[in-house]
Amino acid sequence: MNKNNYESMRAFLVTGLFICTCAVAQAQAPLDEANQLTSSTGRSSLEQTLIGADGAVESTDETEGVSQYALLVEQLESDFGPFDARLSEPLLSTGDMLAQHGDYYEAISYMERALHILKINEGLYSEPQIPIVERLIEINVALEDWDSVDENFRYLEFLYTRLFDQGSMQWDHGIAQVADWHIIAINHNLGDDLEDHLRAANKLFKLRLGYAEKDERVDPQVIDVLRHNVQYTAYHLQRQEVAIKTERVYTRLQSRYRDDDRADSLASVD
Repeated sequence: MNKNNYESMRAFLVTGLFICTCAVAQAQAPLDEANQLTSSTGRSSLEQTLIGADGAVESTDETEGVSQYALLVEQLESDFGPFDARLSEPLLSTGDMLAQHGDYYEAISYMERALHILKINEGLYSEPQIPIVERLIEINVALEDWDSVDENFRYLEFLYTRLFDQGSMQWDHGIAQVADWHIIAINHNLGDDLEDHLRAANKLFKLRLGYAEKDERVDPQVIDVLRHNVQYTAYHLQRQEVAIKTERVYTRLQSRYRDDDRADSLASVD
């Protein structure tokens, strides 16, 4: 992915996925191509972001910039130790430059080090961790590593839940981001566990709805959307449970018929 495409991807995620305030659901039929939950980021935007990626192109100036930041990191480590708080910014800058070059795995290693240093210096959860986790999400989207994207979003949920009072604007902003991710994962079949995404989305919609209904500042249309999304995800969860129960009954019947056939076979031998 070249620099322009990386910046486009970053802009999409920052202005779309991270600024959404609610996931808008319109269809009520079963989950299929024609009837999907639609997030505020938009289905086509995500697809264009993923399909539009291409190979990385490095410039000499950017390569030198990475080298300079890497040397700064080494110097700070030598002077102050590997966990000094002053390392965070050059680690992040190096990670950003590496990501722009398409060197995503190396970028992740620098950003995860920055996150680890923040945890050591500011505690297990702190607000400066949020933009780092968002950066990790951007890079893992570029890698199409959906398990890591999911893990990052769940950690983002943990941070917003720990850092802000439930029902506050900051909390609602963060929880909306995470709910939107689950909707995108459901619509695009990202990951192996659709039911898990449905349960997570349903839980978050219920939480947001509970506070929205008590807040007179919330637009009634937003409340209607949240109610619809709660009903929609609950409906598909129920369908999943019915399918599982049906499969269990079918399996038991198969087992019983095999036992009956075996008994008849033994009886005929006798």
